[in-house]
Amino acid sequence: MCWTEARHGRTRVIPPADCFPPAPAEHLGPPAHGLDLVIIGAGQAGLSLSAALQEASVDHRVLEAETVGASWRRRWDSFQTNTANATMALHGYAYAGADPEGFMAAPEVIRRLRDYAGERSLPIDEGCAALRVTREARGYTIETHQGAINARAVVVATGEYRRPRMPRVPFAPRPELAVLHSGNYRNAQQLVDGAVLVIGGGQSGAQIAQDLRSSGRRVYWSLAERHSHTRRLRGKDSMTWWDMAGRIHQHVSESAGVLAGEPDALRKARTAEFPLISGKGATGRGSSISLLAMHREGITLLGRLHSVVEGLARFADVRPQLRTAIEATRAEYAYLDSLASAYYATRPEPRTDDARYIPEEVYLHWEPAPSPRELDLQAAGIHSVVLATGFVAEWPWLDVAGVLDEHGYPLGEFGVSPQPGLFFIGMHNLQRMSSSFLCNGGRDARDLLPAILHHLGRSGSTGSDAG
Repeated sequence: MCWTEARHGRTRVIPPADCFPPAPAEHLGPPAHGLDLVIIGAGQAGLSLSAALQEASVDHRVLEAETVGASWRRRWDSFQTNTANATMALHGYAYAGADPEGFMAAPEVIRRLRDYAGERSLPIDEGCAALRVTREARGYTIETHQGAINARAVVVATGEYRRPRMPRVPFAPRPELAVLHSGNYRNAQQLVDGAVLVIGGGQSGAQIAQDLRSSGRRVYWSLAERHSHTRRLRGKDSMTWWDMAGRIHQHVSESAGVLAGEPDALRKARTAEFPLISGKGATGRGSSISLLAMHREGITLLGRLHSVVEGLARFADVRPQLRTAIEATRAEYAYLDSLASAYYATRPEPRTDDARYIPEEVYLHWEPAPSPRELDLQAAGIHSVVLATGFVAEWPWLDVAGVLDEHGYPLGEFGVSPQPGLFFIGMHNLQRMSSSFLCNGGRDARDLLPAILHHLGRSGSTGSDAG
């Protein structure tokens, strides 16, 4: 049995069972000479950058602690991507499969990432974890289990989803209560019989609450302050409408607040949270996450968690959160509908059944009823808690001073560190809304490439604009 340190003691945590095994790791062996650059992490951002570097003839290697796309293995069984298949794009690659309007499960995402790396013969060393990165006179030394590698530059592409975050409030439940983080959740069968409290109102919390309810569990869901996104509208996936409006790939430096010169606008743009984008849809299709529909399906909606001490959980009043979410959901729907109306003003509009994707709170009056502010977990039959409380970005192996702020976020400009030759890519809103998404299409890689080439003293091609 695993344990995790809570704020006031130890909490029992259920270990996960992998829902599908990893592919065998491929090892390249230590390089015979120093490299121009090392990328640490072989997810979508690292792979796109590797392909762009390959086109620019930069001698580099990608170090992957596990296998390509390994982070996608840490998803629950019913997981689906937040964005439609048609939007998946890496540098020089766009989805061309038979189901553009479907939503991939994790195994297909991994397969496509591995195929991308294999077809391009990207120089990836799997099972090669970076143990320590230090600054040296001529660049960086990367210590690994396979030996030290010297490189003139390093790109951190491991993402932010590293260490599970515990609730940032007093959290000391009874020892017999089973606690599972969303990163370890696979299905309801992992949990002991009884009701489940899901803490965390983001995308993962919503989909896991739906998954548990569909399996017949009584579910209590402590929300964050997020509104619901309309999954599809008037013949197009909503991400298509947002893309046509120039919002998905808009650089954070071009956000309205930054352009208006508002104080602290850039930090706010980088830390902005996404709405509840997509729920579990039937037959591989996505759906809108309607808070009203989840309420009607029997999920008890609770306010933000205040504390869990022994057998008693306390929450904020959920009604102000729900009213704010309803207002924002309706405002987003009205905006998307206006985009569609402008588009179809000069062309015929197809007949669709997309009205079924509209969140119910858009068109139905809903005055939320009071919810419990205190919950006796034992009396409610709750024997398990799923923490969908996010992750902490950390790079304990990055032994380079002056590169992270007090919150652990990279200093510098859009992935270019103040330490010469150190770069970051693939983090939440680092350059644009799509920076950590499968739909980024290598945009961040192409934007970062000129700075890399400048550091290396190179000029000329910076890769194609494909993707």
